Amino acid sequence: MISLKNLLKEESFTAINKDSGEVAVFKTKDARDSAIKSGTHDKQDSKSAKGGDSPTDKKDVPKVNIFNKDKEEPKKDDKPKDSANSRPGNPEVNKVVRKKAASLGITPQKLGKEEYESRISKAAVEALTDANFHSEARKLIAVLEDKPEWANDPRKDPKMPDIMSPEYEKWQKTSVYSSTFYDSAEGTDELAHAATGESGWDGVSALDALAFDLKMNGSKNLAAKIQGIIDDTNESTTSMADMIPESVVINEGTRSQVGVIGRNGKIVSAYVHYDGYPSNMKPGLKKHMKNEKDVLKLIKMGGARGIFDDKEIEYYKGGKPTKGDMKDFGGYVDAADRSGMAEFVYLYNIKDKKWYFADVYGDKKLKKLF
Repeated sequence: MISLKNLLKEESFTAINKDSGEVAVFKTKDARDSAIKSGTHDKQDSKSAKGGDSPTDKKDVPKVNIFNKDKEEPKKDDKPKDSANSRPGNPEVNKVVRKKAASLGITPQKLGKEEYESRISKAAVEALTDANFHSEARKLIAVLEDKPEWANDPRKDPKMPDIMSPEYEKWQKTSVYSSTFYDSAEGTDELAHAATGESGWDGVSALDALAFDLKMNGSKNLAAKIQGIIDDTNESTTSMADMIPESVVINEGTRSQVGVIGRNGKIVSAYVHYDGYPSNMKPGLKKHMKNEKDVLKLIKMGGARGIFDDKEIEYYKGGKPTKGDMKDFGGYVDAADRSGMAEFVYLYNIKDKKWYFADVYGDKKLKKLF
């Protein structure tokens, strides 16, 4: 009969599976080394598999007393910057993101460390935005750009000029909307949407999966920054007010984009400043926007201050339209949010002559208005 004491003295040959992040146990050292050499596994301990920092390589030695494991002091460079860095994330989401990143060529081996980290950072911002974690996306950009003020909602800036004024473009260049982290690079949107889709649009799990990929590729410091923008979810620190999307509070400043979907699927829309919530826009559009000619006039005139059923439209004259394509409706919605300042979009489909709308901070899906 094999004693517990003998079991504890046996050598253990383990490595971490690069795709799943799980620890694999091999019967012999040669088998383990062969798997590492083939590139399917890394010589790391189970802490790495769970999303923690990677220790330096060590020889396989007998296990210490499993009933009294002392925590190993991490190297100075490997110390977590905060408790969020220890979040392992969802293993299934981690696995999907790892495979997707590899298939897209978003790896330090192919891109180099700097470009790899840049693309993962952009994917993290897009994943948060796609999951409607808009304030967290701004917070992440603020950390990455080292501009704390960018974490604030720019629409609440008392100095923000009217979007149709000459000063707006200059102001926008100084706001979070000017950050290049909002811009896509090859594969970043696809990777982000793989993370959010697999996580069920859980921004925390999506973010953790991207951070996990960073850790597995040696970018532990950036992973810590990315995970650190969200408090440890083991204990809720989010107030009810924080959970309400920014667009839910309806007031006269609710902005929108109103436009058309052409027969070729192209989208063009114009900015409308006041009362852009559906209960006001539905009767207003019924009154004033009966066909595509009415909508095209709005776009040509440069938008409007508001569309109300009990007053004439006051056009802006000179505003720039927001453009998109139904092939990438999510991309259009993001543009309507960042460049067009919209909380809702309203689109007249020239093909079926029906009005549709989408909540920019909701599910972003186009729904029939009337």
